[in-house]
Amino acid sequence: MSPIDAIVLSAGRASRFGVPKFLLPAGQGHILLTRVLEHALRVADGRIAVVLGREARVARFALQRWLATQPGDLASRVFAVLNRHYRYGQSTSLKAGMRALADAQGVLVFLADMPAQEPEKLTQLKRAIHHRDPQKLAVVASEQGQMRPPVFLSRQLFPEVLKLKGDQGARAVLNAHQEKIERVEWGSGPWFFDIDDWQTYRELAWKLGWANELFVSISRERISTSAIQARVDAALASETAPWLAPGLLLLAAKSEARWLELSLSYRGVRGVILGPAQTPAAYLELVRWASLAALAENK
Repeated sequence: MSPIDAIVLSAGRASRFGVPKFLLPAGQGHILLTRVLEHALRVADGRIAVVLGREARVARFALQRWLATQPGDLASRVFAVLNRHYRYGQSTSLKAGMRALADAQGVLVFLADMPAQEPEKLTQLKRAIHHRDPQKLAVVASEQGQMRPPVFLSRQLFPEVLKLKGDQGARAVLNAHQEKIERVEWGSGPWFFDIDDWQTYRELAWKLGWANELFVSISRERISTSAIQARVDAALASETAPWLAPGLLLLAAKSEARWLELSLSYRGVRGVILGPAQTPAAYLELVRWASLAALAENK
């Protein structure tokens, strides 16, 4: 029985979100990326390629730090793959991971923004992959018969996947082989939540208890809108505006973390969280603190 290799896609631009969403807190000691990796390890007994793009340096640091806390030698099985072309869509990340595992008999693909998997359902998926009909080209989770990630792609599909362009994912290939896909019905539930915006993240964080993580709160400061207007303008003009939550920007500063409330809302901004972000560790800490503070804002 061949080992199951996997790919974790964590290289998206997160342009609709703002901050790199795979760095958001997902329970004590976890961010979304490591939470999904934990789920992947429940199924994949072979190698796992974690595809990174935006903020790759920070993501790599977070990945290595988490692996160092795990038992055994996971570092021999889990490795990062840099996708320098991540801006051109999901297909580039999928292909980067597949090329890194070119000799695999198949790959199980996870998305880093779908962190609410359940162990029992993953075990069901693993069993289906190991015992699949040789004629089946893929095994996928499904919701009322509709294909959903994670998806297992046999190596027979690799050539087709490597031809994908732009923001196409595996679905474009799977749609061409409907009769050769084995579906594992999971039903509806949070395991299919795709974190594309703050509201979805907030709902999931409270549902799963992640928002209850303790953090050191600080008082907010009222500030004249004109005093920070230039920084807000620069942030909103950037390639990916650093929104944390609706109306709330997250900006780097040399000072200690502060939450500034604007005297008047400006260009949709009602507040700015400033904090040190010069190193990967500092940036991770700032994102964690700011996220937990924002979650606690409207319980």
